[in-house]
Amino acid sequence: MEGRRHILAALDRLGLKVPTADLPHRIDGLLSIDHIAVGQTITITDARRIGAAGLSDHDAYVIVTDL
Repeated sequence: MEGRRHILAALDRLGLKVPTADLPHRIDGLLSIDHIAVGQTITITDARRIGAAGLSDHDAYVIVTDL
């Protein structure tokens, strides 16, 4: 929990948001620890998890922005 507090404080200090925060882990009921952070003013049009079973024990997380 202490690590989570440090990350949340850094996001706030740097003016970032995490559009992947609510995306699921590959194991049902868990949340991912792999995230993408972007500036608060960036509009996110899509955020999703792409399964990578067989390649990695982590899935891929991607975002689409209006840049």
